[in-house]
Amino acid sequence: MIRRLLYLGVVLVGLLVGYNYFFGDVQEKENARGIVEEVKNIGKASWDLLKSEKEKMEAGKYDGAADKIKDVFDKLKGVAKKNNDQQHYSELEDLEAKRLDLERRLENLDKPQDYSTTSLVQKENPDDEAAIKKDLLDLYQEAERVLREMEEN
Repeated sequence: MIRRLLYLGVVLVGLLVGYNYFFGDVQEKENARGIVEEVKNIGKASWDLLKSEKEKMEAGKYDGAADKIKDVFDKLKGVAKKNNDQQHYSELEDLEAKRLDLERRLENLDKPQDYSTTSLVQKENPDDEAAIKKDLLDLYQEAERVLREMEEN
């Protein structure tokens, strides 16, 4: 309901600006042109931000994230081993295996696809970006659950 109201509000504002841009008096046209120019500037600035973040990502800005996750898992496994907590240690080992699988899948995203076998039906790819993001979120949630359980003990 709220989304519809917001959408309706945006459409209404767009229509008013468009009407004033073409059919308004001199002051209304000037205001509408100013609004259109500001929207263009915001769009350009947003696009520039996305391009710069993409360049940073390609340059390796986020490469250390996987190493940090690995370090956290290693520390948690060390704590579990020190406390002789076999259950949580084995859960962390499973999570570590999932993390390694996610890293492999992320590496496969960067590799060029093999289109030598043609098919009219696109096969579902378990290494697509959306599936990896979902699995990464699941991994974080599972690690958080194990950490909470370890803190309680």
